[in-house]
Amino acid sequence: MNDICPPEFEVCFTSQEWDEFHEYVEFNDADVFIPEHPIGDVEAVANFTWEILFLTPWELMYIGLPMSVLATYGLTIYFAYKWIQKKFS
Repeated sequence: MNDICPPEFEVCFTSQEWDEFHEYVEFNDADVFIPEHPIGDVEAVANFTWEILFLTPWELMYIGLPMSVLATYGLTIYFAYKWIQKKFS
């Protein structure tokens, strides 16, 4: 690990702090993702879009069903508000 903390990171550990932290928390070093360079906004959006495009059908249903329920609730509240607004105007 590098003992110099770049200003764009919120939390950094020195090698000694990382070892102390690693004693209390059990996980593999392979579970920790340490980027070589911070990614920009455009790259983050491109990565997110690429991941969305290649979701499996089960993952799409897992995301799509709760989102459609929330959209139904939201649209119901919106149309009720508009109906009340139209009735009293």
